[in-house]
Amino acid sequence: EKQKLLGSVLKKGVEAQVLSPAQQQLMQQHLDKIMAEQTKKDTIKKVNDILFDPLSNTELKTTNIQAIISNVLDGPATAVVKGEIIQEITNTVAGSSLEAQDKATIVKGVGETIATHSDTSLSLANKALIMASAEKGIAESQTTLPDRELMTKGLVDGIYEGKGGPEITKAVSSGIDNSNINDSEKEALKKAKDAASETALDRDTQNLTEGLKGQNIEEHKPHDDIYNKAREVI
Repeated sequence: EKQKLLGSVLKKGVEAQVLSPAQQQLMQQHLDKIMAEQTKKDTIKKVNDILFDPLSNTELKTTNIQAIISNVLDGPATAVVKGEIIQEITNTVAGSSLEAQDKATIVKGVGETIATHSDTSLSLANKALIMASAEKGIAESQTTLPDRELMTKGLVDGIYEGKGGPEITKAVSSGIDNSNINDSEKEALKKAKDAASETALDRDTQNLTEGLKGQNIEEHKPHDDIYNKAREVI
């Protein structure tokens, strides 16, 4: 409430233009920071309400959190602030008391939502930045390493499900690198990320091969070409 009141006062001061341009800019930056913090708090409250709702199953929790992610991505905040909010969301999911597989399913939904978001409203570079933040939230969560490995795989699965490009997948590694965890944990999470990429790649390659079977094309040739080409971008 105090933040909201202060934000309101600052906003009126800026709108009234009773300050010098430099003062207005400084106060506007302060106002933006306050509003961003308030948005984070409000968003995390909504996420916790969803996670702890005993009447909703994992599928419904995932859908509701995906809706929150979409709202964040569509919001007026900068990409950095959006990344910070989504980092808080994945960190909250990871630290919850849900089963590891349920958390991985929800995080998969997060990855897919970011990957499929409109390119016109969110540039590829900003998507990568936000995806790195999503992984950082998982990596730094106060939960077991196996849980974090499973959620990292879930995030990567979501990226592939959403047809995200190699830049988005590589951003997961950036999130791991930028997290404040020890090197052995970073290595384990990167292995989990790579394993998920390999599995998704094999699945996509198999689907393409199946699709080519009826076209009288040598089966091994397209499979090898597709696989080798795709391996270059992991």
